[in-house]
Amino acid sequence: MIATRLPGSVHLGRQSFARVTPTLASKAPLGSRRGRLREVSCTKPCTRALELLAGSEENAHVSAHVIYLVGGAPRVGKSSLAQRLLVSDGIPWLPTDVIRTVVRRVVPEVDAVDQDPVDAVAFAEVMYPHIEQAAEVCAEEADRFLIEGFELAPSYPARLRAALAGSEIRACFLGHRSFSAEDLAAYRGPKPQSEGDLSPGELRESASWIRHRSRELAEQCTALRVPYVDVGQVGFSAAMAEARRLLLGPS
Repeated sequence: MIATRLPGSVHLGRQSFARVTPTLASKAPLGSRRGRLREVSCTKPCTRALELLAGSEENAHVSAHVIYLVGGAPRVGKSSLAQRLLVSDGIPWLPTDVIRTVVRRVVPEVDAVDQDPVDAVAFAEVMYPHIEQAAEVCAEEADRFLIEGFELAPSYPARLRAALAGSEIRACFLGHRSFSAEDLAAYRGPKPQSEGDLSPGELRESASWIRHRSRELAEQCTALRVPYVDVGQVGFSAAMAEARRLLLGPS
């Protein structure tokens, strides 16, 4: 079993994490073939999030700090959902790409796990302590904050509730169990894309992996009673609306 905290890991305290977050967002490494499919962050989500922190007192009516988790397979709409919640609901958004970039700089051993083919369960276990620290910082900085990314696992909500007693944790996972190579080639999300660099065979292989990860997430979410929305089953627009409802409640 992989330890939940790697040897030599560095605590990302409030000052150090806040200092590197805005500047490293555009430098997230692409990694392996499937790693290239992970969303490459831009500075806009983090810059906008930091701007919103100044006005976080407007959410003072919220009884507890709320951390929203949006996880799921690559290329199924996680960052699109996060961006919509940022724009429409003013919820600051931290992509896990930023966290992963910071962790790689202080814990090079992460690269040993983040290899093709990626073991998503093992990788989530390695990343958990660092995402927990990031969630703690987010809860200190704003009444509401959203963390989004491939690294999140359905086990995270319960673990974060136990670790962050003063925060409310709400989560929703997205998948696409019928995802095709054509879907991948046609994907246009809010972050820079790399599908044009993939051969037809690589597109098929990557789409197959996304379907596999989506099935895996659906099973885990069912077992742990964590909300899961399948984009392929209900359609993109309906999936975005349902995920927002599950996270924020009825309008």
